[in-house]
Amino acid sequence: MNKLEQARIKIDDIDCQMAELFKLRMQTVQDVLSYKKDNHLPVLDTKRESSMIERNVSRFDSKELELYYVQFLKSILEISRKFQEDHYE
Repeated sequence: MNKLEQARIKIDDIDCQMAELFKLRMQTVQDVLSYKKDNHLPVLDTKRESSMIERNVSRFDSKELELYYVQFLKSILEISRKFQEDHYE
């Protein structure tokens, strides 16, 4: 097996783990949405999103990848927000 094949196997394994974490995260987003609905709170909480990005970036140890990590976090937040908007009845 060459290095490319090994890397692809590793990526497939990481993607599998990320899929499980995504499902867990979205289940938790459902809990957040339930609370927001019960308490008549808006979906968007810009202060929370900003602090989440700041907190997670502070844990990140690669300046080279930091910009991409911020984009990754923002896309997660966008997906979570879209899910909440679609299910806020």
